[in-house]
Amino acid sequence: MIRERFKQASEEDWDLDADPEKRVERINDKYLYKEDEMMEVHPNITLSNFDNDEYQDILNGKLPDKEGKIVESAKYFSAKIDELELEEIEDLRTHLVNSMTIVTIECNSEESAFKLFETLNDRGKDLTAVDLMKNHLFSVATQSSSSLDYEQIKRDWEETIRNIKPDLKKPARFFRHYMMSAEEPAISEAVSSYMLYDKFCELIDNDIHESGVTIQEYIADINKVSPLYVDIVNADTDEFSGRANRTINRYLENLNTLGATQERTLLLRLFKEMESANEIIRGLSLIESFIFRWRVTNQTTGTDVDEIHANLCSTIFEYDDPIAELKEKLEAKSPSDSEVRVAIRTNDFPRNGRTRYILSKLEMESYTTDKSKVIDPATVEIEHIAPRKAFEADKYSSWVEYLDCGKESFNEYCNQIGNLTLLNERMNARAQNDPFSQKKREYESSEFEMTKDVASQYDNWSTGNIEKRTKILANKAPHIWDFDV
Repeated sequence: MIRERFKQASEEDWDLDADPEKRVERINDKYLYKEDEMMEVHPNITLSNFDNDEYQDILNGKLPDKEGKIVESAKYFSAKIDELELEEIEDLRTHLVNSMTIVTIECNSEESAFKLFETLNDRGKDLTAVDLMKNHLFSVATQSSSSLDYEQIKRDWEETIRNIKPDLKKPARFFRHYMMSAEEPAISEAVSSYMLYDKFCELIDNDIHESGVTIQEYIADINKVSPLYVDIVNADTDEFSGRANRTINRYLENLNTLGATQERTLLLRLFKEMESANEIIRGLSLIESFIFRWRVTNQTTGTDVDEIHANLCSTIFEYDDPIAELKEKLEAKSPSDSEVRVAIRTNDFPRNGRTRYILSKLEMESYTTDKSKVIDPATVEIEHIAPRKAFEADKYSSWVEYLDCGKESFNEYCNQIGNLTLLNERMNARAQNDPFSQKKREYESSEFEMTKDVASQYDNWSTGNIEKRTKILANKAPHIWDFDV
C-alpha cells in the first residue's frame, strides 16, 4: 500500500532526497520480489492456495473485487495511507523496515513443517479450530508409517474449504454438523464449537480406525457433501427437478426464517440417505413443525438441540422407514399442543420475517381454499389492525374510542397475533392510517382470505376482539404445525 501511494506521487510533491520512483524500485527489489539464478523475478512470499490469487493481485497493484480477510486488510490500510502526507508515509516506511525481521525456516518434510508451525503458534495468535484440524490431519497423513495418500487428502480438504468459504461465515459449523451427521463413526452426542478440534483429533487418531472407515474415505466424503451443505444453507438445492425441487427449497427457506442452524446436522443426513423427493419433503415438514414449536415456546437452543439431532442421525436411519422413526421421535421431544397455544396467546410478534412466515402459513393452511396457492413471505406486509401508534398521534384519535383502553393497556395487545394480518405492500400504505370502518373496506378487497375474514367477522375493533382473534389463531396453530405427514 505504501508502494502504491509512492507511485501516485510526482517529484514536485516530494521534498525528500530520493524521488518516489526510486523508493518504489527499492520496495520492489529489496522487500517484495527476489531474483533467482536464472535472473527471473519472483514474489518474496507466496501464500496458501486460498489467498494467493488475491495476494498476487494486490502485489501487482490491483485491489480484487472479492471478499476475504486479505482483501479487507488491503482496503483498510490503503484508506489509512491515503489520509497521510508523503512525509508521514516515508516515516511509516522507515519505521517498518527498521523494526521488522522476517525469518525463513526450511523443513525437510511437511510433517516437520506442521509440527513446527503448531509449536510456534503456541506463542502467537490462536488459530481457528478449522486451521488446527487441518494441521493435525496433514501431520497424521504425512507420517512415514502412514499408508494414506497425503496428496489426495490434501486436495480433498482444500477443495472442501474452497466449496464452503464463499458462502459460510462460520466454516467450523459445517464440520461440526458433518461429524454429528456422519454414518461412521457415529456420534450421538453434541459436538460444540469449543470441543470441535479435540473431537476431530479423537476421530482421526482412534474412532475412524475402529469404525472401519479410513481417514482418506472420511475426508473424501466431507468434500463430497460440502456443496450439498452449502445448497441447504442457501435453500438452493437441485437434487430433484420441477415442482418437487421448488417445494424442497421453499421448506428450506422456511427453516432459515425460523432460525434453523442446528437442524442442518439432520438435514444433511436426510438429503444423503433419502432418494425420494417425497420422503425428503415429509422429513422437512416434520422438522419444520418441530422447529416452529421449539422456537415459539422459547425452548433452549444450546447443545441440547445438537444432541437431539446427533442422536437422530445415529438411530433413525437404521430402520426400514426412517421418516416414521423421525416422526415418532420428534413428536416425543416436541412441545405439546397446549404449550403452543399458550405461547401464541402470550407472545409478542414483532414485524420481522418470522412473523410474516407464521401469518403466511396460517393463511395458506387455514384460510385459503386454493391449496395450490403459495405465498412468498418476503413479498407481503404485516398489518397492525389497530395501529401501533394509536395513542401517539392525533391522526389515530378515533382508535382510542374503538379500543376502550389506555395507552399502557394497549401496549400489551398491540403486537399480539390477533392484532396482525397480511396485506400487500401497496394496500398497507393506504390502510395503516385509517379508522377501522375504512380499513374494513380495504380488507374486503384483499387477496388474503385471513384479512377478508377480519372485515366480515368484526364490526368494530377492541382489546376484547384482539383477545378473541388471538385465541382463534392460537387454536389453529397446533393443527398446522403438526406431525401428520
